[in-house]
Amino acid sequence: MRYDWGQEAAALREGLVDVAFVWLPNDLTGLRSELVHTEPRVVGMPSGHALAGRDGISVLDVADEPLMWTERAPREWVDWWAVNPRPDGSSPRWGPINDNVEEMLEQVAEGSAVSFAPMNTARYYARPDLTWVPLIDAEPLRAVLAWVDGTDSSLVRGFACIVRELAAAGSGGRT
Repeated sequence: MRYDWGQEAAALREGLVDVAFVWLPNDLTGLRSELVHTEPRVVGMPSGHALAGRDGISVLDVADEPLMWTERAPREWVDWWAVNPRPDGSSPRWGPINDNVEEMLEQVAEGSAVSFAPMNTARYYARPDLTWVPLIDAEPLRAVLAWVDGTDSSLVRGFACIVRELAAAGSGGRT
């Protein structure tokens, strides 16, 4: 199943899925979790944007840009992803609301706002009308594999074992 921003932990608690990859921060109450992935953030912007040619961007470089966000995810999750408050104590200039990655990509490409995203977004959603520039002064994103505590069936344990092996192989032993 694919869920919109920050909805994976709720899907686990509601019994809609047995195991999920959950971006942190998230309320993991009642769940078991293992960190399986970290990655740097990037800033998504239209390809013609004035900052598109840079090798890296600071959070404050885009302080005046509207930033994509969602009302569906918990506010703590939204603020952490948006780096709110900023290093200088300011808040982002909130831009359009979106509910999923497809909406975000379209709004960023049309120039409505910029978006902070995982580096894998730049590879997975490569488009000629979008540019992804490394965000150099924000904590890396972290993803955990999670499941409801006490429901670790043989299928969940097997899946977790495979994910651990793949995570170790893909990171040279680092997560």
